[in-house]
Amino acid sequence: MTFDIVALCREQPDAAIALAAMQVAGPQLRVDTIDHAHLVQLYHPDGRLLLTTEGPRLVHVAGEAQRLLGITEDVPHPVWWVESRAPGGDREAEAVVRRFTHAVLAATGGVSWSSR
Repeated sequence: MTFDIVALCREQPDAAIALAAMQVAGPQLRVDTIDHAHLVQLYHPDGRLLLTTEGPRLVHVAGEAQRLLGITEDVPHPVWWVESRAPGGDREAEAVVRRFTHAVLAATGGVSWSSR
């Protein structure tokens, strides 16, 4: 089972913020993209997939993020939703995804939700 985390961003995360967050996640990691799906992936130097993240999506409906995630925290409105995941059972991958998400939120403001 994957480890999933969602950054619920107050400000839109642009390409510069995403690149900076990838550096925080692991400067030695290799970046790849799946253009048709708007995905960015980070790989360990040994070839293991550590992170997959989607481009930001604007959520216009107030309360929708709380409803979808089942949370009661205050969420900015409107909110930019950035979803990332790591392969299950890989603690290093989970740490990379957490560092990436925290770096995005440090730049944009907001809150996060994770599957654990």
